[in-house]
Amino acid sequence: MPPPGRPAGGRGTREVLSSAPVRDAFVAMLRTLDLTATGSATRVTRLLLLDEAPSLDHGELTDKGSINQRAVLTCRAALVDALYDEVGRDGG
Repeated sequence: MPPPGRPAGGRGTREVLSSAPVRDAFVAMLRTLDLTATGSATRVTRLLLLDEAPSLDHGELTDKGSINQRAVLTCRAALVDALYDEVGRDGG
């Protein structure tokens, strides 16, 4: 059995998420979504693929399995800031 965070193929989550095929699949999904978006509220303009699941210990995940948005925004503030950082945007 592979260690946590490492799929059976031996590649870690971070490596898989940063691979060209995975990134290309997300680009294709975003392009498809963009074609059906009816306005800014339904359009995805930025995306982060995280290699760490929401944490129950940090309150990001409730006992029922729901996402606690406030806890995620607090615990991952630097990542949220990076989403809105014009200089750090990948691809313009």
